[in-house]
Amino acid sequence: MNTEEKKELESLREEVNRLREEVDRLTKMNVSLAAGSESLLKRNMDLYRRLDSYYNVRMRVNWLKDLIRRHREMIANADLRDDDELLAVIEARIEGDNIPLPPEFGVKDVAKLVGITQSRVVELYKKKTVYHSLDKYLDFLRLMRALNLLRDHPGYSIEAIALEAGFGTVRTLNRKIQDAIGITPGEFRVMNEVE
Repeated sequence: MNTEEKKELESLREEVNRLREEVDRLTKMNVSLAAGSESLLKRNMDLYRRLDSYYNVRMRVNWLKDLIRRHREMIANADLRDDDELLAVIEARIEGDNIPLPPEFGVKDVAKLVGITQSRVVELYKKKTVYHSLDKYLDFLRLMRALNLLRDHPGYSIEAIALEAGFGTVRTLNRKIQDAIGITPGEFRVMNEVE
């Protein structure tokens, strides 16, 4: 072997030694990172369990608060002997809180809303209102909402208005508006644009 080859061989040995030291250093670093990530993972799992537990407790607390509120309302409304007062409470809750009125909203929902029996709701609307039924009253509210939406939001589609007002379908909206005012929703919208 000549001197150049010896120098090159020596240089390669130094490079191999340097690479071995680098591998050893990286291996040690990797082991310490693995230990650190394991403890981080344990900490994150512990935090997740705590948050999940906190969330479940919050859900239960909110459920209990709602239950207590409904019970208090039921007690307060059970004392209302005056039908007119009770009707005012019902209408204030529905109209004042702007409760959504999907097509399936009915007697059961109103009874639950104010904490009285379904039969009392039916009786109130049958005997004490011009509507003679809760369904007619709710249809009237839906109709008013639809007409207001048609007037105030010319960019809304008729289908969107039917859903927003609580009619469910365009066909039902068309029928209810024609029965009430004798024109279609489109004609009502055009008539309001002219004004």
